Amino acid sequence: MTFKESNQAKSGKMLRDGYVSFGHPSVMLKLGSGESVEIDKGVIDLIKLMNSIPGIETKGSCQGQDPNYGYVQFMPDDTEGKAHASIYFMYHILKNMHAAWVKHRHVMWEYEQSTGSEHPDAYKFKFTTELGNGYVLKWSPYTYPAVLAAARKAAEETRQNT
Repeated sequence: MTFKESNQAKSGKMLRDGYVSFGHPSVMLKLGSGESVEIDKGVIDLIKLMNSIPGIETKGSCQGQDPNYGYVQFMPDDTEGKAHASIYFMYHILKNMHAAWVKHRHVMWEYEQSTGSEHPDAYKFKFTTELGNGYVLKWSPYTYPAVLAAARKAAEETRQNT
């Protein structure tokens, strides 16, 4: 469901397009720009983290629900001299998600070696990226804890590099 005009009228504030909730519990988040956006409760930590990095502004998100991916779209903001922060963040989150994927594959292999059968979560680890109108990170709900952990580390590394 996209933002309803009745919700906008109730809050007295306009909500930014791009943030979508498909019936998930949501919370209002006031961005540094002063805009208020409705965020799925399941991704609020990620959205707050990403918007706290000078040079990055999230544009849309959804927490996802099996079998649908969760996602966050982000772009450079207008912080002077920080437009490259989104590129650094994308690099660092990919690097950190690769490490999480390697760990997942190792755990799945160990399970198969010890039981002789495939783990039921063997193919649930999904994480993708897109380029287009900014950057988009997508993940399976199973993967969200790894995405959040990778994003925390990526935010720290991005702040060091920018």
